[in-house]
Amino acid sequence: MDMRPVSRLDAAPRHWAWATAVVVAGIAALWAGWVGYMASDDALYWQAADAWLTHPPSAGADHWATRFPLVLPFAAMLATMGQGFAAFAATALVFYVAIVATTGIYATRVAGARAGWIAALLTATLPVIVGNATTVSVDLLEASALLIGAMLLADAGADRRGLTRAALGGVAFGVAVLCRETSVLPLAGLALPFLRGKPVPRAAILAAGIGCVAVLGAEAAYQHALTGDPWRRWTIAFHHDSHIDRAANMEGNVLLWPPVDPLLVLLLNDDFGLVFWLLPVALVAGTTRVLLWPGRRRLVLLSAMAVASFLLVASLYTKLVLNPRYFTLPALVAVIVVAAWAARMPPARRAMLLGAVVGSDLLLLGVGNAHPHWPMEALVRASGDFPRETVAGAASDVRRADLSMRFAGRANLRAAPAAAGGLQLARGDAVPVGTIVARYPIPPTRVGAIVRAAGLDGVVPAPVARRLFAPGPEMVLVRRPR
Repeated sequence: MDMRPVSRLDAAPRHWAWATAVVVAGIAALWAGWVGYMASDDALYWQAADAWLTHPPSAGADHWATRFPLVLPFAAMLATMGQGFAAFAATALVFYVAIVATTGIYATRVAGARAGWIAALLTATLPVIVGNATTVSVDLLEASALLIGAMLLADAGADRRGLTRAALGGVAFGVAVLCRETSVLPLAGLALPFLRGKPVPRAAILAAGIGCVAVLGAEAAYQHALTGDPWRRWTIAFHHDSHIDRAANMEGNVLLWPPVDPLLVLLLNDDFGLVFWLLPVALVAGTTRVLLWPGRRRLVLLSAMAVASFLLVASLYTKLVLNPRYFTLPALVAVIVVAAWAARMPPARRAMLLGAVVGSDLLLLGVGNAHPHWPMEALVRASGDFPRETVAGAASDVRRADLSMRFAGRANLRAAPAAAGGLQLARGDAVPVGTIVARYPIPPTRVGAIVRAAGLDGVVPAPVARRLFAPGPEMVLVRRPR
């Protein structure tokens, strides 16, 4: 790999071209990976935001409602745009733009402007980012807060101005913890720099701690004022584990043996694409050795946080689901290192590398199921197709459909079974007795739609065809006998 220094003129990127590439790749990634409303955590965030709109102030009724850094902007978006899924999408996209920009800025401060643009490009298409960019979730906001905190702390000195900067970084860390309590895991990575007194002074880390405690203390005072219990959010959080579905460990993961399973998540889960495969190559190529000290200091601090996060999540295997979102910070550090490596490549080689990474990301996003809760979506569609009748469906799907029905202004759903002569939605492989009046096949994946539009669906092998063209169950609407 050619790691020779380049001239200042050669190193200057064409900003307009890079900006265009990031925007185009981001739009393509969002199109390929768009899921939208999930009727899951996003429904709970809506309830929390709606509470602020209907009877403020709200202390938060559950684990999700106490994530005020997300809930308050979401409430503001709902108040601005009105009740509807457009406000959901706008909120998610704001956080997506924030994480892309923040990662790009951090990479710029580590390895220069070209590395920053490359990092923004890779972040904009990274599946773990895009997967959380189409629905209201806390993950991207949390990661942005951690990056901002590290950025401020990494350049903090022991003087008054530096300590103020570090304290503001601590405020960002406090915001991250309010987003999700597991943010204390990467913050544990600051212990070793504190003990060593470098790459930032101990006083700066103490100031960051004070800033973080100030945010958490303000939240505790708020809870005390509203409920009389300053520790309310922590009590809720510590009793949340019983609701975790351990079966989620298998979603997208290849698990062999607990000590190595977290590493397999990084390497084999399609949420990370090629980035963790390229990371060791970039390190062996000497990417970090050629960085100037200010950039290396910033990378060292963020890497310490990412490594601590990975090791602690791995050690808490029985307490946390091995969900890729818990490895977002390590993924962003990998993106920054790979971007610094690619920035120093000859243009042709850099274009080939970025084309392969972005192309693989888009492919992975495009073969994903954009309708993971198709039975619920089909139920809502059936209610619209037969608005004068009551449509029955699985109780869980009826519950999931509640907000969609509210926004649509309909209320003609009920839990199965249907009344005699009524309509009932069921899976195509478990049709109840009756007459089929409508079918609701699940839409193909994005790649499947392209293949079908090109007229190539007939040459696709059957196992692949099922994955591309029918990633979920077909639903049928049945008129039950009288």
